[in-house]
Amino acid sequence: MYTAHICDNCQAKAAFLAIAATMTKNFSIDERSASDVQFAADDNKYGNREKGDGSRFRRRGFFGLRGRTMYERSKQNLNNTESAALVENAIVIAAKLWQNPNFINESSLTHHSDGSFYKFSMLWYKFNGDMKELAIATKYYQTFLRRFKCGSDLYQGEGAKCEYNKTHSGTCSPECIKGLEDSSSFCGCSGPKGPQCPGSPKHIRCCLDTCAQELKLDLGFVLDASGSIGKENYELQLNFTKQLLQQVNVGPNKTHVGIINYSTDRETLTWLNRDYGLTDKLRRVDNATYYGDGTDTARALKQALSVFSYAQGRRQPEEGVTLVIFVVTDGESNNQSETIRAANELKRQDITLVSVGVGNAPNREELLGICSLPIDENYFAISDYQALLQKLNQFKSKTCSEPVIIPSNTTITDEIQKDKYKFLKIKIIFLGNKTLITVTLLRGNVKLFYSFTNRNPKDPADFFDYEIETRDRSMTRTIPKKNNEVTMVIDKPDGTSEDYAYIGIKGLEDNNQFKVQFEDCAKVNCPASNAMMIKFSIIMTILCGLFVL
Repeated sequence: MYTAHICDNCQAKAAFLAIAATMTKNFSIDERSASDVQFAADDNKYGNREKGDGSRFRRRGFFGLRGRTMYERSKQNLNNTESAALVENAIVIAAKLWQNPNFINESSLTHHSDGSFYKFSMLWYKFNGDMKELAIATKYYQTFLRRFKCGSDLYQGEGAKCEYNKTHSGTCSPECIKGLEDSSSFCGCSGPKGPQCPGSPKHIRCCLDTCAQELKLDLGFVLDASGSIGKENYELQLNFTKQLLQQVNVGPNKTHVGIINYSTDRETLTWLNRDYGLTDKLRRVDNATYYGDGTDTARALKQALSVFSYAQGRRQPEEGVTLVIFVVTDGESNNQSETIRAANELKRQDITLVSVGVGNAPNREELLGICSLPIDENYFAISDYQALLQKLNQFKSKTCSEPVIIPSNTTITDEIQKDKYKFLKIKIIFLGNKTLITVTLLRGNVKLFYSFTNRNPKDPADFFDYEIETRDRSMTRTIPKKNNEVTMVIDKPDGTSEDYAYIGIKGLEDNNQFKVQFEDCAKVNCPASNAMMIKFSIIMTILCGLFVL
């Protein structure tokens, strides 16, 4: 990694090792099970010219050096082609390939390593070309990002603007791909997909809307205006807030926003139940006060309890709203125990807290105490306030993927349109053996999906197929519509310890109005299911309303 110049770049180290892990596994399989005859098909590929070249210059080493051309370009002193697999040679070759892909004076792969699925897809495409193993490599990437504590989990990411059709422009964004069915929160866009983006793999498409979920949030910001930030960085923080607001569907009956600005003193810039329009919110942010004093985060979080109270505009559970608060700070609070105590009270109210530590000074222990679990999804470490602006897509991805936490025995009203999803997070109650989901269609049609591990279970038809065969843990057992009802029985596999079930609801027609009911099969007559028995029950009713564009 020293030779590759990535020792100080956490995301690049994770990507480097993800490639090495995937390629090493492939090399081991080739050496163990493949014969010279099987490699004969490569005799005329990868720069090979002679009979036997496919086997002689087979894929070897940490980065899968393959083909006569690449072996010759490597300029590595190899006694024979097999020695490319020796550790001392494989390390040097991998570092060279990272710095100069294909050994032809190309730019380093480091700029493709930002922790996003979009950039990693482009890196893999640029480096390897064969996309069939991208899902495996992506899982390694996510694992190393978490293991190295790179400051955030894998997220969707976006590319350049693109031509969707003759009248509309879009954004290059990654579709979900087969093999990632159990972790689809960092991929996918809604609506009809546009053309493949130029110079990109097939699953990078021009999308009109890169957010798969219908956004309807009560969204909060707790912004640090203390002296350690400085006026210039404070303005960058405000710019970040305004840019994010412009991407999260702000408006009446859509996303409502509450913003608290704090130092030793504090002010509430916007409330959830006032000034619903985006223009009003942006104007309030522009008028924020830079205090330049201490860091009383506890007091600001206590004010957030007031802002997110039902009396001040928090919407009722029946309205199916996602509750998220971003806490942005560059330092340590005046009272850590009081700060964490205030954060825990917010979390007890089913509000997801996302802590964002900027720079080198933040108290990581405190920020981990503030954020909701899991930490990998709700704690972000950002190098400086310039980088905060550059990570805008990361925070947009977070808001797009956050499921609605549903209390038991609740009926909610919501909106959904064609090809949009609504993701629900439901507490598992250990009572019965099976759970029946019944959707009564009032208008339109929907599909149902569920998972015990994936926060965003989606339609398998939405996953681009690179011919990867993997086990789908995000399950769908939807029965065709009959008498305006769609039903599904879900099971919890033996040995699963998860406390929640995640439900994905996908709109199939332009206007979809429906009621969803969860019932304990120990108390009602459930249809036969070929799935394993479960040991839980969810008792709850959900009502989803008509979406109006």
